[in-house]
Amino acid sequence: MRVALLSTIESLSDTGGDPAAFLPIAGRTIVQHQLECALALGCERIACHAIGLPQELVALQHVAEDAGAQFHVINGNRSLSGLVRAADELLVFADSLLADQSLAAKLIGDHPCVLALPADEGVAAGYERIDRDHAWAGLFLVRGSAVERLADLSADADPVPSLLRIALQSGTTIKMMPKNTLAGHEWGLVHSPEDAAAMEASWLDRFTKVAPVYAPALTLSDRLAVRLASRPEGAPVGSRGMMVGAAGLAMLAGAAGWYLGPVAGFALLSVSGIAARIGKTLCSVEAIGRSVINAPAAKKRVYWGGALDLISDLALVGISWLASPGFERISVLVAILSLILICRLAEKLPLRGWKILLADRPLMLILLASGTFYGELVMTIQVLSLISLAAIVLDTMRSGLTRA
Repeated sequence: MRVALLSTIESLSDTGGDPAAFLPIAGRTIVQHQLECALALGCERIACHAIGLPQELVALQHVAEDAGAQFHVINGNRSLSGLVRAADELLVFADSLLADQSLAAKLIGDHPCVLALPADEGVAAGYERIDRDHAWAGLFLVRGSAVERLADLSADADPVPSLLRIALQSGTTIKMMPKNTLAGHEWGLVHSPEDAAAMEASWLDRFTKVAPVYAPALTLSDRLAVRLASRPEGAPVGSRGMMVGAAGLAMLAGAAGWYLGPVAGFALLSVSGIAARIGKTLCSVEAIGRSVINAPAAKKRVYWGGALDLISDLALVGISWLASPGFERISVLVAILSLILICRLAEKLPLRGWKILLADRPLMLILLASGTFYGELVMTIQVLSLISLAAIVLDTMRSGLTRA
């Protein structure tokens, strides 16, 4: 069994403020990021060195147990002895370390090791020096038998630095971190709210791509999603909840098209598109630090996204049908289906620059509402289809010429 040891002892101030591990990064505390990393690296039991049982640890326990892991709060060396057997592996995190899962999994692997940085770089960034040339990078894997040696130390000794010394004394391999890891903010110790803000900004920039300003609805949606998710308590509604809400709005848009008129239906469907984009961006934010892919979760995201797209497309077809006079309905049906297929194709292509507009579904719906209001729905659909198809063809031709 692989066991993880976390710590929430270090305070934000010398006078005993809140633990640094409780600082939020993208809506989750640092210690929750560590827990998720430990679970991704195969840990089945989690031990957390802490003082008391604050609400943050209660929430952390629920996360661990929901993932099928055991969670224990310990107050010193002796408490850890009963949780780790000699045949186990122990994964130890430094207090308030924020680590990317994929990088941690790649470096730790299946063999005991101590991750290290060059001494000058590491010590300057606040990492503990372990010898003349190395500083501990904040994570190591050691055999469970090392815990038995904690019995030789005082009962109130901090188990993390104690185990680090034991691991080094027993000859555990030192493995160097890749160059520029700290500069890229993939990995870091967080000692203050300022550190947390800098790390959060860097991670949000890496994991989320905010649409450019010339795709206004997408830009608005992305920025709103990032702002919601970066709140200390996280977004009030998760990505799945937002997508369910978007699907509900799409169905209401169909009803609004029937009872209030097609213009109202298109307008409400545009709001649904904004909610859907917020949900998809929230999904990216929720993946921050979770680079080790969970296949079942990924399949569920694909399922929810596909279901939402289908509901939105059906609502668009229905409202367009209602907006057209009887003698034009077949023409409108063919035209709107063609536009939907072109737009779905555009979303799958790596369209660069201004062509991101082709993926701005809310903006397209606003234009359709305007065309309906002025009695030119068919013309609006045809123009949008022509522009979209021309942009795709030009981009494809340009890409082909560039490769040639």
